[in-house]
Amino acid sequence: MKKIASLLCLFILLVTIQPVQAKEIQLFSKYYYLYDRSNEMIYLDEKSDEKIYPASMTKILTVSLALDKITDIHQKVTITSQDIDGLLALQATTAGFYVGEQVTYEDLLYGALLPSGADACLALSRLTYGSTKQMVAAMNQKVKSLGLTHSHFQNVTGLHDENHYTTVKDMAQILNHALSNKEFVKVFNAREYTSSSNHHWISSLQRGKEYKGIDISHIDGGKSGFTDEAQLTFASTMTIDHHQLILVTAYAKGQHSQNHVKDAVHVCDYMTKNFHEIVLYKKDETIQDYWIFPSFQFQYHYPAYQDISLLVSRDISKNDLKFEVEGKNYLLLPQHKNQQIGKLKVQYQQKSIYEYPLILTHDIQSSMMDAIGIYGILICIPVALVGIIVIIKRKKDKHD
Repeated sequence: MKKIASLLCLFILLVTIQPVQAKEIQLFSKYYYLYDRSNEMIYLDEKSDEKIYPASMTKILTVSLALDKITDIHQKVTITSQDIDGLLALQATTAGFYVGEQVTYEDLLYGALLPSGADACLALSRLTYGSTKQMVAAMNQKVKSLGLTHSHFQNVTGLHDENHYTTVKDMAQILNHALSNKEFVKVFNAREYTSSSNHHWISSLQRGKEYKGIDISHIDGGKSGFTDEAQLTFASTMTIDHHQLILVTAYAKGQHSQNHVKDAVHVCDYMTKNFHEIVLYKKDETIQDYWIFPSFQFQYHYPAYQDISLLVSRDISKNDLKFEVEGKNYLLLPQHKNQQIGKLKVQYQQKSIYEYPLILTHDIQSSMMDAIGIYGILICIPVALVGIIVIIKRKKDKHD
């Protein structure tokens, strides 16, 4: 196994924050990337921008895109020869469907992820996008829309092709996007499934448990892949102290070793033992007070819209962290939704470890009465001062 030093750092708004050193960990995989979905904190990063072959991790994107088009997962569809022809010659893994078989979309979704069925993927691409070619085009458009510049797909199955590649970091972002769909989460987390036509499949995690006795109880879900060129790849999720983390690993050698699953379990155990949650702000707690003008409200209290928390090393407490809000402490109205008005910076030992942008979720505008009142006061004050000066001067002149 390869010995590496892991890093704790933040990547948010395209800015890399100073890392905090973590302890050493050993993994079988050559490439890996672990990050927190809620705040983009990065905990493991080894060659995350280098090209890898994803193998059947590809099917995460296939299923995700199919779900964008499926309106009823229980709808019955028919397997055709298009979905099966040539797969045996390519030595592709299949779910075991046959020509003419009546299945549901739900069967195809589980058939694509649990047994890693290429036949299920071809059927999904045909039924949802009209052809495999059109789904592949949609895959490349999707990664482009996600801002991923190191990925390109040639097929919907993950069969090896020199031009079918990604990175572990890009794959983590692809999985993160897929997890926004609740139906995808249900399929991705499943350990086993029996189809409407009585196929029974188990997940790669379940295979690790049954074949190697690996304790997978703390892993939420996962999708593995293997080709000779890619070796073992794995995209998985785990929840540590209320934080869901995505781990993507690649190039763990040994087709039947379950080393990819061992890596995921090892990382999960490591994070559980060595990291804990610190709540920076509870939901609705004020992060920063802003003076606002023109308004008789005078102040706007910017709240935490949800609990803001970090996973940090267990030897760090909240008292060890320094908070400061960067930016002006006043707002000139109007201010608009999605506008950034400041930035919360969290430091540990004089190094930035986290940044949280203060973004408005709604417009802030002064009312007509506010404007009339404020500007009225501004006009009246100098007028009143002039009047007072005139009165004082007249009194003085009379005395003279």
